[in-house]
Formats: sequence, C-alpha cells, structure tokens
Amino acid sequence: MKIAHPLSLLFSAALGLLCSYSVLAQDAGDKGSQGFSFHRDGVVTFGHDAVLKTGDTAEAVVVISGSAIVDGRVKENVVVVGGNAQINDVVDGDVVVVMGDVHLGPKAVIHRDLIVTGGKIDIADGAKVEGQTQEVSVGDSFAPVLRLRWLSDWVENCAFKFRPLSLNVKWIWWVAGGFFLLYLIVAVLFRNPVEACANQLANRPATTFAVGIMAKLLVPVLCVLFIPTIILILAIPFVLVGAMLSLIVGKVALLEHIGTKIAAPFGVKSGESPLARFLLGIVLLTLLYLVPVLGLLTALVFSTWGFGAGVTAAWIALRREKRPATPAPPPQSFTPPPPASPTPPPGSMPFGTPPIGSPPFAQTHSTETAASAPPITPPTSVLYPRAGFWERMGAGFLDWALLSVVIALTGGFGILAAVAYFAGMWAWKGTTVGGIVLNLQVVRENGQPLGLMTALVRSAAAVFSVLILFLGFFWIGWDNQKQGWHDKIAGTVVVRLPKAIALVCI
Repeated sequence: MKIAHPLSLLFSAALGLLCSYSVLAQDAGDKGSQGFSFHRDGVVTFGHDAVLKTGDTAEAVVVISGSAIVDGRVKENVVVVGGNAQINDVVDGDVVVVMGDVHLGPKAVIHRDLIVTGGKIDIADGAKVEGQTQEVSVGDSFAPVLRLRWLSDWVENCAFKFRPLSLNVKWIWWVAGGFFLLYLIVAVLFRNPVEACANQLANRPATTFAVGIMAKLLVPVLCVLFIPTIILILAIPFVLVGAMLSLIVGKVALLEHIGTKIAAPFGVKSGESPLARFLLGIVLLTLLYLVPVLGLLTALVFSTWGFGAGVTAAWIALRREKRPATPAPPPQSFTPPPPASPTPPPGSMPFGTPPIGSPPFAQTHSTETAASAPPITPPTSVLYPRAGFWERMGAGFLDWALLSVVIALTGGFGILAAVAYFAGMWAWKGTTVGGIVLNLQVVRENGQPLGLMTALVRSAAAVFSVLILFLGFFWIGWDNQKQGWHDKIAGTVVVRLPKAIALVCI
C-alpha cells in the first residue's frame, strides 16, 4: 500500500493552504458566502465547500473541513480532508480524500490514483480510474468523530469571528459545561489554594498578570531544555501538571475575584458567599466569550492572569518554606514533686493514724513509684521541621533517576519494582536515596517505628496520588501539615533532619 505518496499530497495541500492564506482576504470579497477561496492557480477552501463549475479549469482543488464538487477539469490533484468529493469531469492527477466519501460520476476520469481513508468509494458506470484504487477503513465507530464537519462549524462561527463560544455551535457548550464542572469542583474542594490565589490577585493585580505572561513563555522553554538531560526529563510531567493545576486554580480564583467586584456595589463582602461570587464570574465570562474579537481578548487575558495568580501563590508558599532548620528541643523528663514534711516520731499520734499534713499511703506509694520510673521521653524525630514540597520533589527526582534504569530493564514490571524500592527503603532506613541526599526522613505521627506494612500502604497510596494527575503530591504544597495524600493515608510525615542518615553503617 502506498503511504508516502498520499502523505506527501496532504503535506503539499497544507503548505499550499498556508502559503495562499495571505491572498485569501483580498479575494474573499469576490466569493461572498462561498468562504475563503481563489481561482488563480487552484481552488483552496477551509471550512467551506468548493465548487468547480462545468467548463471551468483549475490547477488543483484543496478542501479542508469541507466537500468538493468538481464538475470542471483539474490539471493536477484533488485533496479533501474532512469532507466528501464528487467528481464529474477529468482529473489529471490524484484524488485523495481523508475522512470522507468519494462519488465518481459517469463522466469522471482520474488519470492517476484514487486514495480514500476513512470513507467509501462509489464509482458510477462509465467512470474510469487509470491508476490504483485504495480504500483504507478506520472503523465505523471512529469515522463520525474524525470527520471534520464539527470542526468546520466551530471555525466558521468561532475562529473566524475571534471568539471561543457561539450559540450556533452546539457541541462547544458541552465542552464549556465540562470546564464549568471542573472549576466548580475546585472552588468547593480546594478552598485554601483558591483563597491564596485570590489574595494575590487582590494585593498584586499587575504583578500576577506580568508573572502569567512570563510563565507562559518559560514553561515551553523549560520543557525543551529538560529533554536532553535524563534526570531533568523526569521533571517535565511535574512541570506540565503543575502548570495546569496552577492555571485551573488561578482561573477559579479570578472568577471569584470578578464576582467580588460585581457584588461589591450590592454590599456583599469579599469573604461572603464564595460560591455565589464564582457563579457571577462564570456568567460574566460566558457573556464576554460570545462577543466577536472581545471574546478572544477576554480568553487570553483570563488565562494569562489566572496562570499568573497560581504561579505567584505557589512562589510565595515556596519562600515561606525556606526557613533555617531549627534543632529539636531537648527531651523533657518527668520530675517528681518534693516529699512532704518529715514523719513525726513514733508515739506522738495513735497507731495507724497518718500524721497531719502527710499524704495517704496510696499517694505516697504512687509518688515513690513515679520517682523510681524512667523518664518519659517524647519521640524527637516528630519534632523536627516538616519538609516542604520542593525538597520532597527534589528527593523524588533523584529516586526516579535511579529507578529509570531499572524500569527500562524490567519493562512492564517497573511499577512493582518502584513500589518494592520505596517500601523497602522506608522500612529499612525510613528514607530513600534521594531523602538521604537531602536529609529527609519519613516518620509516623504517633512516634511508632515505620514498619514494613506501613511502608507498603504508603507506597501503594503514592501510586494512587500519581494516577490522579500527581494531585496527591501537589497537595503537600497546600496542606498546613505538609502532608500528601499518601502521608495522610499512612499516618506519616516527612521531616528535615539536621544530620544526614548514613546508608551503610559499619
């Protein structure tokens, strides 16, 4: 099957479309409602049908997200992507249709190949195909989705009018509804990060917007710079997911901030009814998205400002985490109270009667027992400072750099190897190799030893935190106790030690 030839035709068609875009605007007035097209050397349309009338001649016909009706002669190729092709005359080159059907009329003659991907071929009596006929099926389930008619509606009603939403495009409202549910869940469940972003918007409006511009420019650059480095390439998923979470949380905070400005003239304070303020912001943003040109500008400003708020709030939280480690307070031992007044000589009081001011026998016995008991020492490891998000992520990057070799060798068993590594290291040393480098240790909140069962539960819970888009790890930066989801499930915390743990003790 010839694959390179139709791919080269598609590439040529796309290149011709891009090159011709500069002259489409001056020729669009001649075509009116027929869309962007021109007839100097060929017919090129995007989002509209192309019609070549009987008796007309064109060098080539290229249609993207539309259909082609060719009743005239085409000297070169006919390429249709996301639409149907109806040929009723001579085509000297190839006919390539992607995600569409082809109908050849009785007078159709194709001097070269007919290639159809994701569609059907209907050849009438009298039609001729002198080259090869290839029909590549993608399945009936995927064909309606891959056909680009749905995209052409959005291009015509939204993209060409520079707005994200339109009342004439039905499916786009399902997408908008999905984003609304996502923002609503974040607004209800993640109040602390949303309020942190809202505070940055209220106190630093210009700074957050400038940070959003710089962050949008730097994130792709960082991902490209991380690719050549094996260790840093592991950070790319965290960077992308962190940027996405910062964008989502920042947008929710910005919606509430907009709602606060709307509700302020009615006497509603900023701390009251956060859900109502969020809904007011959603309504205003939706109305602005329907306005041509202004809708696109609103979307750009909204995403940039929200992203800047999320990044700024994360940076402020990071600076608060950077404080010098303080040594743990010395253990406090129990000191018994001083003894009571001395016992009077015998015979001064009746037998069996305790002296005045002396404690009863039970109290004296308990005092003596407490005095002879060993001192009560709280677990010192729990008293060390909690490790922050970036410290723990740095240790995780070092661990995954070591595990990448093991995963490459074990293939599908890489997850099991990772779970065994983390659980074994936590049970043996209370930390991992990355934690040893950064002086971090995993301890239980109740001061009990970190056994193998607790380490296995924590390792399995960490896998769950990874599957939910690393949200369980990003929770460390938002939680007051610096705990991720796996910490809360296993009842553990990660502390910063003043002295490193030795991996090998001789």
